Amino acid sequence: MRFNKLTIIDSIVFLFVVILTLFHALFNYAGTGNLSLILMALAFNLSIGILIVASINFIVRFSKKGIRIFILYVIVVSFLYWYFISTFFNLYYGTYLSIGGLSYFIATRTYTAVLIFYLASGFIILGTTSTLYYLSRKYLFKDQIQRVVNKKIKILIFLIPIFIIIIVLLAIPKSTAFEASPLMEAFAQIILKNEPAVKQLKISQPGEKILPLSLKIKNPNFIFILMESISAERLSIYGYERETAPNLKKIADNSIIFDNAYSSSAHSDYAQTAFLSSRYTLINDYRNFFDEDYPRKFLWDILKEEGYNTAYISSQDDNWANMIDYYKKENLDYYHYSLTDKKYDYGSGNSRKDYDEVTANKSLQWLKNQTKENPFYLYINFQGTHYPYEYKNNSIYFPDEPSSSTTYFNLPKSDYQASINDYDNSVNYVDKQIGKIYDYLDKNNLLKDTIIVISSDHGESFEYRNKNLRHGYGVYEEEIKVPLIFYLPGHKTRRISEPVRHVDVIPTLLDIVGFNSSPEFQGEPMRENQLIYLMTQNQNYKLGMVKGDIKYIGNMISYKTEAYNLTQDPEEKNNLASSKEGERFYYLNYGYILYNWYKCQMKYYDKELWKKGKIINC
Repeated sequence: MRFNKLTIIDSIVFLFVVILTLFHALFNYAGTGNLSLILMALAFNLSIGILIVASINFIVRFSKKGIRIFILYVIVVSFLYWYFISTFFNLYYGTYLSIGGLSYFIATRTYTAVLIFYLASGFIILGTTSTLYYLSRKYLFKDQIQRVVNKKIKILIFLIPIFIIIIVLLAIPKSTAFEASPLMEAFAQIILKNEPAVKQLKISQPGEKILPLSLKIKNPNFIFILMESISAERLSIYGYERETAPNLKKIADNSIIFDNAYSSSAHSDYAQTAFLSSRYTLINDYRNFFDEDYPRKFLWDILKEEGYNTAYISSQDDNWANMIDYYKKENLDYYHYSLTDKKYDYGSGNSRKDYDEVTANKSLQWLKNQTKENPFYLYINFQGTHYPYEYKNNSIYFPDEPSSSTTYFNLPKSDYQASINDYDNSVNYVDKQIGKIYDYLDKNNLLKDTIIVISSDHGESFEYRNKNLRHGYGVYEEEIKVPLIFYLPGHKTRRISEPVRHVDVIPTLLDIVGFNSSPEFQGEPMRENQLIYLMTQNQNYKLGMVKGDIKYIGNMISYKTEAYNLTQDPEEKNNLASSKEGERFYYLNYGYILYNWYKCQMKYYDKELWKKGKIINC
């Protein structure tokens, strides 16, 4: 074939695809040592490249109208742009640019940032398209392009890559198909999703109440303190070698400590809302933007009916992921988050926060204004322990300044100790704020009348234990297992090893105090052998369930199955469902229950059953 300008364009496009193909195949599969996976990924992506080049070549050669070329270039450039951006998302978020990933991007940024993203994307696509179109019209179409390839070869150029793509999709293991490239993931989501067929299983019911207690006092005060990004394993009361939180330990020494407490999610917008409403926030397969007006009730709603003064004070920007719209605030006498007064101390976008000492002081001021006529409810949310770990002049561990190479998504080994020191300093800073609240209650003789609940919305990972850093990626122990402490006046210190759920905290306390619960709660008073459901739904989409010693995890994108014995394997290194036999066994005994719970959730919200008077019972 004569070497002409069209061949040059073919070569440039194909070279671009080859480079990305090699990157995906080697980046995702080289570490596995599995040559067949690498070759299948290469074959799949190179076949896509051949089809793109052949399509461009075919339309350019036979198109007589410029509009066809322009439309073609829009499609090709849009595809390549998505391919490139999706690769970028994969590097930072651990997933290709799916609807969930894009939703996460939108939900966690300001409208201005989202608008700039879309405008810039449109400018890049249309600008590149216009440039290619101009060059084609000016230079390419002036050449007389010879058609030297016969029809049979042309047909084979299209059919062979399509055949290879089909073979690869049929041959590649479904658990790894999603890692090869953005396009293979897109195909695989359509073709490879499946669940084993199984007859209805009988699900065992929870056992006896864990805390069959009552209080001698009537209408106690309630103080809820929710910390940010603190795993149970990062506190000395759970075995951490450093005493980073002496005030928390002092409170715990007179409290009920739960050794195996689980948040509902590994990211704040789902974890906090579920904790405060005793309700799971999984409502669709994409993301909860908290814009559905379905029924929900909060502890402050119930307590307001009992004559309580109520307050919510947070260092957080509740605009994060639009969670502010989830809260029903009419029964809060005082609602304050970081931007209520139009001021904030640090952060940007929808992550503009107050220093925790500011929040502690506002909380103390509100407490000082309370009288004995009415009991009170106060919710406090501290944020200093969220990356980048903000604490004012509170360094007790050094070095405490990681290099610029450390980000939310990256932690070099050389920065590990500095990062740990940085985090532990922030824990100590938050602990001091908790100490202020506790000391005030102690000095003003309020401890005898006040229930104190302390927990964290989710955990934090530093070791890439399951390929994850920080939080929000999975439902593994370091991200999802949290501290939980109940200070109950008149009750002795004890430790409870039974696994418990965040969604059961509020119903448990209402049961202890003797107040009626709400039918809108999905939680109930803590019981033995309770099924614990977990979720992550932002850039990743995973569901999990703890049943006895076993944690079952289902990837809702790839349907990859994981199962771990938490007693024998607390760091979740040995996947018991890695074989076909193991996958089926754990699906039949655990996954089936999880997916039925998931389907119950989806049906309730998809069918808007609350409008028909039905109460969620998942």
